[in-house]
Amino acid sequence: MSPDSIPQISLGTAVLVVFAVCAGFVMLRGMTRMFIGTVVLALSAWIGFSVWQNAPALSFGWFGKPLAFVTTGLPVAAFVGSFFLIRKIAKLVASPFGGKQVDEKKSSNPIVRLVYLFLFALVPTVLICLIGATFIHHTGSIAEIRAFSEKKSGSGESAPAGLSQNLKRSVENALPQSWLRFLDPLADPSRLTLAKAITVRSGSPVDPAIDPATGRPIPRAIIVDDPHLQKLAREGKFGTLLRHPLLTKALDDPKVQALLKDLDL
Repeated sequence: MSPDSIPQISLGTAVLVVFAVCAGFVMLRGMTRMFIGTVVLALSAWIGFSVWQNAPALSFGWFGKPLAFVTTGLPVAAFVGSFFLIRKIAKLVASPFGGKQVDEKKSSNPIVRLVYLFLFALVPTVLICLIGATFIHHTGSIAEIRAFSEKKSGSGESAPAGLSQNLKRSVENALPQSWLRFLDPLADPSRLTLAKAITVRSGSPVDPAIDPATGRPIPRAIIVDDPHLQKLAREGKFGTLLRHPLLTKALDDPKVQALLKDLDL
């Protein structure tokens, strides 16, 4: 079954579902245990995601090219290692995952208990939703590059936007751009435009790229003709392409930034 055939729900509905699940866990497993456990998971996921974002740059710096055991293995190891380390620290501090459980103070006032329930369920909901939104936004960006490449190659001219792209647009409408730049800096619009330019060039002979706005060749600093990047595009490794350190280096050039604004991609 294709992911695009899955019925779509609004982000607001998804958040309410997550909140209801978190509230159920709070009531069944205890406030302190749920709260600390979610924080441990969120911190570990954030560390793993941060390492995943920088893994291609590390691989390129260490070995001169992205290698799978670094770009994929290192983030997984960082997530697993940080999870067990932070979990161990949390266990030593509050014993939330075993041993003698910390009992929450019971209040006879039902309103106070409901307030505590709401607050302790709200924090895990926010953390889980932010992690999910970051994942959706990044996978949607990769899907956008893939769809653009297929369209330019003539294999997907009439294909509708996929589920990932639709969800990405929903996230962009729901969260401020400043939040998205912080949560997912590697999916910045200028970076996406540069990645799309590379996919266009990957299927054509290497001759001077022309800026449609000026009619002049685009400076070589834009690196759209880099053989390694074109190889990633031809092989469909758009996630690695989007995270590649050469894109970061090119985007530090103000001239490249100015030229990207004129590209209609």
